[in-house]
Amino acid sequence: MSDQSIPRTRARGAAPSGDVVAAERGPVWVAFLFFASLLIPYYIKLGPVLLMPHRIVLITFFVPFFLKLYVMRRCGPVISADWLMLGSALWVAPALMTHYPFAQVIAPFGIHFLEFFGAYVLARVTIRSGEDFRRMVGVFFLVLLLLLPFAALESITRRPVLIDLIPGIDIRPVNAGIRLNMRRAQTIFAHPILFGTFASTGFGLFWYALRPRGMRFPGVIVAVMNTIFSLSTGALLSIVAQTAFVTWEAIMKTTRNRWRLFAILSATGYIVIDLISNRSPFHVLVSYATFSSGSAYNRILIWRYGSDNVWANPFFGLGFNDWERPNWMGASVDNFWLLMAMRYGLPMILMMIAALFIILRRVSLAKLVTEGDQLARAGYLTAFGGIVLAGGTVHYWHAMMAFVAFIFGSGVWAATGGAARVPDTSETAETPPERRSAYTRQTVGGGAIEGIRRTRPGRPQPVARASRRVSATTSSKS
Repeated sequence: MSDQSIPRTRARGAAPSGDVVAAERGPVWVAFLFFASLLIPYYIKLGPVLLMPHRIVLITFFVPFFLKLYVMRRCGPVISADWLMLGSALWVAPALMTHYPFAQVIAPFGIHFLEFFGAYVLARVTIRSGEDFRRMVGVFFLVLLLLLPFAALESITRRPVLIDLIPGIDIRPVNAGIRLNMRRAQTIFAHPILFGTFASTGFGLFWYALRPRGMRFPGVIVAVMNTIFSLSTGALLSIVAQTAFVTWEAIMKTTRNRWRLFAILSATGYIVIDLISNRSPFHVLVSYATFSSGSAYNRILIWRYGSDNVWANPFFGLGFNDWERPNWMGASVDNFWLLMAMRYGLPMILMMIAALFIILRRVSLAKLVTEGDQLARAGYLTAFGGIVLAGGTVHYWHAMMAFVAFIFGSGVWAATGGAARVPDTSETAETPPERRSAYTRQTVGGGAIEGIRRTRPGRPQPVARASRRVSATTSSKS
């Protein structure tokens, strides 16, 4: 997050809604259709490929949306992160072809390309403004509100209630064990981990971007309760991380460069733990972020042996071949970022990480003039951070990979011309202003400088500029 990502008050951090020009909206109804497709538990088997509902949606819209974004350039400029996301997805093809014949590569490459890059493109095109983003958050809230009673019943009764209610579905109950004397709820998802990750993403989105503002407390409760019923370590870690982000912002909101200070303190804490502990900071974090010491130790071993496999196959990875490890270890890799590097090589994961860093930086530094846009950005960045951290303890696959990629792309509007803007003087000076004093508000960072400026009759007033080229609003009504 940037130090300007979250508004303090309407008067100090944002322009009145009447003084701005709204951004052009995207076909957000397609995003709603995508959300609905994540909840449909029926698949179509087409040869070696499962046509899941979300894949059908992505296939349907990929070509027109790709052309609209990359060729016609009708969704703002194509930024370097867009090209890096494309490069990361394309690298999977040569990585797999080093291990398998071309005919065996088509299906897995197509699925990965569609669920990772296709979902990102869909978000870039359909979510083109803060208004689109907030509408998407509202639909997300309704989805989690609908799932909450089924998650509670499943966890308490230890029965997959929703799966049992729907006849002939392709989702199968998963016995993920009993934790805290409750079943790990999966509701309509393939695994409790996926349901927990889906639910936890709502925390930051609902706290900042759910409308009306009075709904943020009920929204957060819905997200947290669904996450608790999943009893997923990664999902609960995401909730903890997002709570820390929200708390830090609330405490330090009057401090300039507060997020730079947060990064410095985090790095300092990492170094201190590394110096005073006989374990690495990663080992310390994992040991406190899991339900059992056995689970923590297993994640440490996964990181150790998984990293060895990455360095042994740095360019094209292992593909879907088995990875080297002690014979008593399971094959599961509960780390999304590590598994991508293991399967497809370092170039793929480095391009992805570079793209996400660029998005994070550009969205954080974007100049947003309305409170609604600033709150939408704050929710996006908070959820973004939760997903990134949780990815170190869980793997995102199938519908959840598509959902995560969609969330990554859903906030890029803020950095690509999708934000509301202050109109030019030619748009507002339709009649000569009378001789009077004009009240001027200049927004600087998250705060404001207010002052009175004398105006001359018959001369349109220029938009005030602060020393750091930030947005300003001028009220000059005749």
